[in-house]
Amino acid sequence: MRRSDPIVRRGYAGRLSMVSVAVLVSACAIAGAPRPVTPELGSLDLGGYSGRPLPAPRDAGEAYGRLRESVRMADAVVAPRTFDPALSWTSAIPVPTPADAVGILADATRETLAAHGMLAGFSIGGTDDASGIPRIGTSRSVRITVLRMRDNMTAIDAAEQIDSRDFAVNRDNVVVPFTEYFATHGHWRTYEPTLAATLAHGPYVVTLYVTNPTTDRAALQALAEKAFDAELPRLDAFVPTPAEAVSALPLDPDGMLSRLLPAAPGQWPYPELFQDEHGLIAGWGGYRRATGIAYGPVAADLWINRPGDAVRIPVEGIAVTDHARLLRFPDAVAARHALTRLSEPTANGATVSAPAGVPDAVCLRDPDPDPRVPDRQYSCLVLDGRYLALVSGATEEKVHRMAVAQYALLVSGR
Repeated sequence: MRRSDPIVRRGYAGRLSMVSVAVLVSACAIAGAPRPVTPELGSLDLGGYSGRPLPAPRDAGEAYGRLRESVRMADAVVAPRTFDPALSWTSAIPVPTPADAVGILADATRETLAAHGMLAGFSIGGTDDASGIPRIGTSRSVRITVLRMRDNMTAIDAAEQIDSRDFAVNRDNVVVPFTEYFATHGHWRTYEPTLAATLAHGPYVVTLYVTNPTTDRAALQALAEKAFDAELPRLDAFVPTPAEAVSALPLDPDGMLSRLLPAAPGQWPYPELFQDEHGLIAGWGGYRRATGIAYGPVAADLWINRPGDAVRIPVEGIAVTDHARLLRFPDAVAARHALTRLSEPTANGATVSAPAGVPDAVCLRDPDPDPRVPDRQYSCLVLDGRYLALVSGATEEKVHRMAVAQYALLVSGR
């Protein structure tokens, strides 16, 4: 089975880490009742930011294009919780290159993906383990990874080779047939409660990694088949960018990034993917983050609608930079509902003051910050119309200035 090599983090697909410690909305912010605000920006301290949207650079280049197409593919991959509600703890990650697939697939598959012209990819995992990371022999989980190859024939060859290379990692692997699906391969080990399955569908390779509390092959295979049945129609509905046009994909097609505070004043947030090589089990754990990107509704929904939420909030997209996030909703009512949800009190919450001059700002301090990102202990939520932004910083003073600059940016971008 797949090795537990370099893995990806589960960060951006969980609830916004800086607002997992929540606070009360101020009494003047009434859920579902947006009110007009006449902003006065001239007296605000923007901390060196202009408060105006940056124009997106025109020349993105091929490397940025592959990551952009991978981000687009988030809307082509089904979240496991859609076909099995118990698999509600989610990890979602872009996979733009063969090297980035290592840790989701076995190391040996890198050569296969490169040889078959892998162009882009995306991976979404879901588990019933509340830690967000499935435990072998305890948890159920499914990770669905979709990789785009050069064409249909290379996808068929790549699917067979991915399975055979993964199969060869351990001599105890046994073939699992999937007779109802074209060009599909699977394997497991009789003593291991995991299963791998890979198929070709058009120019795509769809590969699954499934875990179960027991070694029941029928249960593992049934879960894999549910995943395939949910994924293939979603994939059919996706319109890929022609290969020759990937390098020309715009950096900010929906204007989301131009409305989001960049890491440094005046500097456009170009797309980047970072990862640390700390492996747990295939596709889970470790730490991976993408910045300078804007996801569509699938990834945004994973972010805002969490396990246990009684009502799903409709959301259109989310943009991500180093220290800021921006959610866009269909209307101002949905955006305010999101602010209310992200501001619910918890036992560990720690409210801090909001910056003056910014209506509908909620700020807080995380008492247990992620040691991998120690400069994000403080955060502020900023609401304006159908947009909800999150900015984070190392100190209360810094995050206040960022919140003011973010507010000015949203107002200027109306």
